[in-house]
Amino acid sequence: MQATGYIVGSAAAGAIAQLKALESRDDFSNLRTVDLVNAAAHSCERAHKAMREDPTEARACLIHGASRLLAAADRLEPGAAPANVVPMGAAS
Repeated sequence: MQATGYIVGSAAAGAIAQLKALESRDDFSNLRTVDLVNAAAHSCERAHKAMREDPTEARACLIHGASRLLAAADRLEPGAAPANVVPMGAAS
């Protein structure tokens, strides 16, 4: 079976990379799910404030927040199996 590649935008790739870095931290298991959500909320607030004057900072904050939300979501359904992402046309 041939593996199918999938290209995501640079922001999504950044969020996934940050998620993997977060999950590999020694203290990751000490972080509560609510802590991850709170960190994401703080990042979103910072992004909102920075949007007009510093789009680069706003983007970095949004990517950071997205990685924390993904980690929190994974914890809410710990038994969910990982899934490969494939283009919609390849799934049929």
